[in-house]
Amino acid sequence: MTLRKIVVIGVGSFGGFLCKHLSELESVKQLYIIDDDIIEGKNIRNSVYTFSEVGEYKVDALTEIIQDDISVLGFRSKYEEGKTKLPKADLVIDCRDVVCDRATDIDIRFYISGRVLIIDSRKNIKCHREYKGKYSINLTKSEIRKAAFFAAQIINSNQLTDLRKNKSIQTVDLDLIPVFLNKSIKETLKNKSDLLYEVFDHTDRIHGLEEQIQPIMQINKTEDIKVFIAEREVQILSNHCTIPKGSLHTSTDLVESLTNLVKERGDFINFIVVMKENPDGSRHIELLEETGGS
Repeated sequence: MTLRKIVVIGVGSFGGFLCKHLSELESVKQLYIIDDDIIEGKNIRNSVYTFSEVGEYKVDALTEIIQDDISVLGFRSKYEEGKTKLPKADLVIDCRDVVCDRATDIDIRFYISGRVLIIDSRKNIKCHREYKGKYSINLTKSEIRKAAFFAAQIINSNQLTDLRKNKSIQTVDLDLIPVFLNKSIKETLKNKSDLLYEVFDHTDRIHGLEEQIQPIMQINKTEDIKVFIAEREVQILSNHCTIPKGSLHTSTDLVESLTNLVKERGDFINFIVVMKENPDGSRHIELLEETGGS
């Protein structure tokens, strides 16, 4: 599918850089950008904006920055799904720094949790309560720019169609080099499970688990698996900090373990399930907070 017209909602740090990268894609001819925010001094350190633009609307400044490359139309308004009338476009991208309910208007959402880029193409999402997004760790301008570059490459690839079709979550470690990107997406979609686990309490707060169930089950046959939540190790099974080797006999065992872990948190933060490799070759599970930092 050729993407000629793209809507980007939220043009702060990540969203601003993403628009700049999208404007450099040959297929993209028009960008519609939506944001009601004004540039402040604190926005400059990690964004595409400069101190000379403080006090301007972000959509106005960004239009000036990239209008020589393609046609840009900015809207100084707050986006409200179901109320805001969107221009007709080939793709609608959400880069707002907020975690909230989403219905069907948005095609794909990008945000950063820790040092991981989250690509969320799900529809009809309920988050229980809306909360302001944030970066859970400090990122440099170059790191945010690199994350936006990864996002633009995904948008410009054939994998975008598969992601939207599967309505899945994909994660990209910001420390990975781009050559591994397509391989990562293909493997995630190949390992996607059709298991329905909504019967467990709080599973609606654990996202991306479908894609990880089979790989985790396979790893647990030969090794213990540590579990971390928000960069902090936690205990989940019989006061141990690991899922013992061979203890996951069915996918239900894994789902129930992670569900109980989230339930113990007592709040309504949503999490993304990510598998990571340690320097010694072992793997661990991270539950990344859905921070919404954009």
